[in-house]
Amino acid sequence: MLKEEINSVGLGSFFPKTDSNILKKSTDIESIKNFEIFYTGRHAIKQLLTKLLEENTIRHIWLPDYYCQHVTSWLKVNFNNIKTYAIDPFNVNEPVDIESFTSNEDIVMLNNFWGVYEYQIPNTKKRAIYIEDHSHGWLSKPCINSNADFCFASLRKTLPIPLGGILWKPNGEKISFRIKSSTDESFIKIWDKINHAMTLKHEYISKPKENNKNYLTIIGETEQFLHTQYKIIQVHKLHYDFIAKYLYKDYNSIKKENFNTIINKIAKNSKFKIIQNSEHITFGLELIFKNRVSFVSLKSHLIKNNIFPSELWPGNNLEKEYKYLLNIHIDYRYNIKTMEYIAHKINSWKE
Repeated sequence: MLKEEINSVGLGSFFPKTDSNILKKSTDIESIKNFEIFYTGRHAIKQLLTKLLEENTIRHIWLPDYYCQHVTSWLKVNFNNIKTYAIDPFNVNEPVDIESFTSNEDIVMLNNFWGVYEYQIPNTKKRAIYIEDHSHGWLSKPCINSNADFCFASLRKTLPIPLGGILWKPNGEKISFRIKSSTDESFIKIWDKINHAMTLKHEYISKPKENNKNYLTIIGETEQFLHTQYKIIQVHKLHYDFIAKYLYKDYNSIKKENFNTIINKIAKNSKFKIIQNSEHITFGLELIFKNRVSFVSLKSHLIKNNIFPSELWPGNNLEKEYKYLLNIHIDYRYNIKTMEYIAHKINSWKE
């Protein structure tokens, strides 16, 4: 990929339309048995929490205090017994004190931050119900080897699909309950809108001078819809089959190769640290900052060079030394030359 092509098209943001045949096959998904597919990760967790509340006396639902602000607010609309617990999302060596949750009337949500967090859940009767979110660690080692009671993920963070969420039990047992979901034409329309936006982005990447960026407006509209949509909708069979085509693909080996390339190209910088773990593949290139001014400065510098990182997540208050995370996409869309380009732009940044 030439520098000129990178500059004209841009890097990051949501996925363009992608032919599943260009992605290598993987058997990793086979370690996850008897899963259920939803339109979103939020639908998956709402279905699970609703049924757990119906079948158990639940006092509190605990979320990490550092979590996606949209998911937190969405869940608070649906459930009135949510509380938060403290965790350092940037230091895997300081995990949450799981053994402090000794009541079986509590549900504790654990987040596999950036694909590197492994939780040691006690095998005792007197403990909470544990649910792990693997949205940013899909088919990572902690995802595959989880010993939580339930797991879920938003698949569209990793798979090039319009919508998709998944729910499963790590022990392989079949999920023994189903909440009657609704059918809704609005979700067929939303799927089609996102699919159209992905197609437009693919066309723009192919011929940027002949196509515009209307896909950005469409994606913005669909995200606003999802933030205030609370009903669980049954996945249309055609959509289920589409999602299934991408489930059995390898997304992590390319990330690993790209990460290993770019980590050796980025000069050491006192303004940020890079999250890395020799045993795990991170969701993207994760840069963490102490200072918001430095964070915004580098983000702006990258955007000027058509590299579009994401902030995970704005609006969280963290009383730790490192407070802000900038995620740079290094997925299957990109190659070694792209990594060299990104590294060059990071190294050329001056605050």
